[in-house]
Amino acid sequence: MEPTKEIDLALRPVRPTDRDRVEEMTRDVWEGRDYVPQVFDRWVSDAGSSFQAAEVEGVVVGVQRVRPYAPGLLWYEGLRVASTHRRRGIASVMLTSAIAAAREQGFGEMRLGTANADAISLFEKAGFKRLVDIRWWRATRVEGGEPARIPDPSESERLWSAISNSPGLELYSGVAADMTGAHNLGAAELARLAGLGMLRAAPGGRAIAGLRRSWSENMSVAFIAGRGGVLRDLLFALRYEADADGADHVTIAVPRGHPAADDLSACGYDFVNADDKAGVYGLKL
Repeated sequence: MEPTKEIDLALRPVRPTDRDRVEEMTRDVWEGRDYVPQVFDRWVSDAGSSFQAAEVEGVVVGVQRVRPYAPGLLWYEGLRVASTHRRRGIASVMLTSAIAAAREQGFGEMRLGTANADAISLFEKAGFKRLVDIRWWRATRVEGGEPARIPDPSESERLWSAISNSPGLELYSGVAADMTGAHNLGAAELARLAGLGMLRAAPGGRAIAGLRRSWSENMSVAFIAGRGGVLRDLLFALRYEADADGADHVTIAVPRGHPAADDLSACGYDFVNADDKAGVYGLKL
């Protein structure tokens, strides 16, 4: 484990014994609601990812995680620096190290999701480009209707053919607006989601919704496609499903300027993040 020349910083794998220090470091993140302590055990035990700690004089002052999640793709997440060591270039050194390692391992692209203005500046300086400018819409659950159909993976080619020219789909720039891992949109992604029970389709397959792993017990949707009445039927069906599953609400991610805004509003969804800078970013390696 060799310290960097720029600052006296050393990178090593996070250990189970680092839990208390990581919890201490993240107490001031998102007003004490940081997700990193909740996933700490899972991340430490995941041999397929790289969960790193940054040390200065033997004290952990930062963490970051990189994980492969699709062929040629890496997801970067969990970058945290202790409040006592911010504005010293530590985050930049950590990110640069992660990018260099990804290139050495032959990956084609690194992606991430963030809404933090300081983080966005850091990532853009490193060469990341925004792929999707995410706007979130949210609606509470509704009783009394039928949930949307969960299609079979064998339907993926037909479903993709039916919605691939939907208005606004191009605004996703070919990736799902998923802040936990943005996959490439296409028939293969529909098949993957269907196999996980995370794809929903309107009758006839003329509108679809791809779910993502939620940060809470509510329903989260990473992309939608379709138009008109059939899309509105699907948007209502998601609210019915939330009620059937005991979830409080449905949150749907769409890019800025997506034409479905009128449909979302008509179906009882409210626009919830007008002021932030949430987005998916990518760096070609």
